[in-house]
Amino acid sequence: HVDVLLWVGCSGAFHPRNQETSRAMVKILHAAGIRFAILGKEELCCGDPARRLGDEVLFRKLARANIKALKGYQFNKIVTLCPHCLNTLKNEYPELGYQKEVIHATELVDKLIRKERITLNYQVADRMTLHDACYLGRYNQVYQPPRNICQAVPENEIKETDRNREDGFCC
Repeated sequence: HVDVLLWVGCSGAFHPRNQETSRAMVKILHAAGIRFAILGKEELCCGDPARRLGDEVLFRKLARANIKALKGYQFNKIVTLCPHCLNTLKNEYPELGYQKEVIHATELVDKLIRKERITLNYQVADRMTLHDACYLGRYNQVYQPPRNICQAVPENEIKETDRNREDGFCC
């Protein structure tokens, strides 16, 4: 039994830049003392691309296989780095009979900062600009956690784009 199942997602598993992000998330979980696991080879694509492209049969096949794997383990919540995985696991898997708390990694990191389980010690930029990804923002109303994290970075200024939050421009 673990606290968190880290859903790596296709992008976090295969894209080199996003692999770095996945490894950084693991470091954060370790630093915060959170017991977590991943499905590893049992994790398949969540099915979002198939469903968006109209292949409902493939979506359901992938989702059912993932649900079977997920039901084989005990954990409290799913944390994912991918906004598309967040939306699919949180809002579409329940229609297939699987319901579990699903949050985006920024929500967890924001909470860990506020509870002082992790601290940001180093300046990474003088200024940051946020992009509100559609499936994180408009579809799941996760706007503030990424901003809170950026505000926690020492000596950093946040510059909002003209179109942000609910009015953000699609990815």
